Amino acid sequence: MINMAQFHHIKFLHQVERLSQREIAKKLGISRNTVKKYLSATEAPTTIQRQKVYSNKKEYSEETKRILPIIDQWLEDDLKRWGKQNHTAARMYQRLVDEYNFKGSESNLRKLVAKRRKKLQEVFIPLDFQLGHQFQFDWGEADIILQGRKQRIYLFCIQLSASRVRFVRAYLHEKQEAFLDGFVHAFEFFGGVPTEGIFDNLKTAVEKILQGRDRLEQESFLSLQAHYLFKAEFCNVRSGNEKGRVEGTVGYVRRNALVPEPDVQSLDELNDYLREWCLKETERKKVPHSKETVAAIWVKEKEYLHPLPEQPFEACKLVSCQVNKTSLVTIETNQYSVPCRYVGQAVWAKIFVDRVIVVAQNQVIAEHSRSYERNQVVTVLDHYLEALLKKPRAIRDAHAFQSSDIPDVFRRFHRKMREQEGAAGDRKFIRLLLLHREIGMEKLTQALLEAEQAQVYRYEVVHENIQRLTNNYLRTHELTKEKTPTSLLDYKVKKSNIAQYEQLTGGQVK
Repeated sequence: MINMAQFHHIKFLHQVERLSQREIAKKLGISRNTVKKYLSATEAPTTIQRQKVYSNKKEYSEETKRILPIIDQWLEDDLKRWGKQNHTAARMYQRLVDEYNFKGSESNLRKLVAKRRKKLQEVFIPLDFQLGHQFQFDWGEADIILQGRKQRIYLFCIQLSASRVRFVRAYLHEKQEAFLDGFVHAFEFFGGVPTEGIFDNLKTAVEKILQGRDRLEQESFLSLQAHYLFKAEFCNVRSGNEKGRVEGTVGYVRRNALVPEPDVQSLDELNDYLREWCLKETERKKVPHSKETVAAIWVKEKEYLHPLPEQPFEACKLVSCQVNKTSLVTIETNQYSVPCRYVGQAVWAKIFVDRVIVVAQNQVIAEHSRSYERNQVVTVLDHYLEALLKKPRAIRDAHAFQSSDIPDVFRRFHRKMREQEGAAGDRKFIRLLLLHREIGMEKLTQALLEAEQAQVYRYEVVHENIQRLTNNYLRTHELTKEKTPTSLLDYKVKKSNIAQYEQLTGGQVK
């Protein structure tokens, strides 16, 4: 079939220049029958017309008709499986030959499979979300430079569906406490809470997948929903396209906010940067099919969000622990100390992203910074002081006493007291340590430094320094020069008057 330019040329030569069909054919180098055909045609050879002519369906051969239902069934089954483990055209050909004695060619089968796949393509519907109604959530991964070393981080990504506002926060893992903590910061950033959220079937939210869209949700996730008053909706299995907004956000953040790899000293520094980046994006970007910026629509959407509760959600994982003989509880692979009076008792540990809080009988008994290393022992000296009163010799080698949180002056002062007083020095030093509960570590450290500077390593001197530092120091009155004796021989001790005693007893001596 000729193209539109040739069709125009034929018509022009015949009707304007009055050339015959034979002359047109000779001039254009085409068949006279072709010229005749298009001069008598009522429609121009448009692209659609040419496709219609050439796309006339041909009957499949009997061999092809035999295997068509098999191919269609395999393609439908693939839609229910993981996308990375589906049939290829080559695999289909191999199976058809081995299992169904197929006699056709592989090249024709490839074309056939491509056509059948197009018929099974999923149809997507354009959506327009109501303000304040929905958010979408997903995790992502990225690399950064943390304290000079490359570190893989996990990005908590959430986006309001209507205004397209993004919030991103970085964590070292995707565990439940990070999942919950992300929502606390996200809702605070948004200035309110949408009505519902769209989620994958992640384990931190879903305990078990039931029939259809029903899910048995994790108790901690239900607690989060009850606190912020939103409802969770879950995608079908392996159907990430159902939350396409945030699926695109993960890659966008990785390519635009984290290239080149940020070089930071802490995750707090990185999260401050990501927060500022999200705010700048709202001013830079416009909402699709609208002339308004994301920031402008966000202002409108805030009016439709549910207000934040008075207190933020306690984003932690709660686990039960047993205090062992060394007054430690084991959390994951690390051990944390608690006061020694709780040895042998069952306690609860609240595991936050950045700290660990141990609770017994509804009271906080210990709080530690969380360690992300493995097989670490985290101790606080104060937790062992009562035990050290009974075993004072253990103070020198106690794990908590070697901690970098304890100033070096404590270890130096203890060595001197032990050298001068032996076991008694250990006991007196522990009594000094107990004083920090009354005056604080700062004043106790200052008192020890002053005593060390005077090179006097005695409990009494330190106690006197503490009294002075806390304004409880009783100063003695100094004698005038005239009343100060120059020799000990000048001291006179007045004898007791027995007569005064007899007056008190009525003159009777018992």
